[in-house]
Amino acid sequence: MPEAAVADLLTRINRVADPANMTDLEKKHDPVITCPDVVKAGQHFDCTVHVGKHMAHPNEPAHHIEFVDLYLDDIYLCHLDLAARKSDPKVTFSIMLPMSGTLKAYESCNIHGVWISEKPMKVS
Repeated sequence: MPEAAVADLLTRINRVADPANMTDLEKKHDPVITCPDVVKAGQHFDCTVHVGKHMAHPNEPAHHIEFVDLYLDDIYLCHLDLAARKSDPKVTFSIMLPMSGTLKAYESCNIHGVWISEKPMKVS
């Protein structure tokens, strides 16, 4: 990847442009959110964020996922720092939502910047 293109990745929050035609870069960096579409208010549920679900992401000192953050709209829910070692960058959070909204998962790659994915959530 040309240096200018890598520099562009570091100056913005990146997202998959076309989910039906993802590039290899997008496949490696899309933070896939897996959880129920509808949850009950005040009840905990598991929410998994998997970076590299579509295509494995390297996770070594030279190239790794630094952290995963989870928000409901603009409400901060949780954060996890990841170690740069041979492992699958996949985390499961136990969360509780106060209201419906959009879950937003952010992940940071030390080379390719911050990436986001979103999932609408309904709280009943």
